[in-house]
Amino acid sequence: MSKLKLCLRHISEVFLYEYYCLGDDEYELTDVDTLTPHKERAKELMLAGNYSKSQKEWLDAHFENPVDMESILGIILCCKQLGDTEGEYSYTTESYNYCCTRAELAAYYRNLGWYYLERYNPELSAACYLYSKYFEESQQADAELEFLEKAIGKKVSAKDLSQIQNILKENNIPTEANPITLALLYKAAEEAQEAGDKAQALDCYRMVYDLTEDEEVGRRISCLS
Repeated sequence: MSKLKLCLRHISEVFLYEYYCLGDDEYELTDVDTLTPHKERAKELMLAGNYSKSQKEWLDAHFENPVDMESILGIILCCKQLGDTEGEYSYTTESYNYCCTRAELAAYYRNLGWYYLERYNPELSAACYLYSKYFEESQQADAELEFLEKAIGKKVSAKDLSQIQNILKENNIPTEANPITLALLYKAAEEAQEAGDKAQALDCYRMVYDLTEDEEVGRRISCLS
């Protein structure tokens, strides 16, 4: 039986793939970049407004690298444009495990906000959009919140952080980065450091620090920089 060929270009991707995706199948890494051509074609098709073909290219990219967040976010955007609400939700919930930066986590909450707006749940949608802004300011989130306020005729942004978190928790939505993902990134950083790959070790420590602001991780970054 032939091995699955994947385009994982970073130690963090290897750790995430082996934990979240790898079943009993064996895999090997490709020598060439099979991911980027699909992503470039997907972006060209998206700019041309051909979301169906663009989504196919993003899906091909996702097959080459199942943990690449840019590909997953591309699929999600196409789902929105094609009116595939449940597809959007499926890939959004999957993306949570691969959120390695505050920007990616913010995108996760914005995508949930879109889904719950489509499902006629304005309060939960507003909570998701508001929470996304704690991780990254976004014109999209601001526009959606303005739309929500006009649609339901009341202020939705007058909630403090604990109120927003409570709404999310009541709906079984996580309020922080996946602790397993953080542990995997930290382990990847240690392994890269032991192997003498300072650049990849720094990448992984910086992702952990971006999400946690952990002092010990900050010290490790300072030592390696």
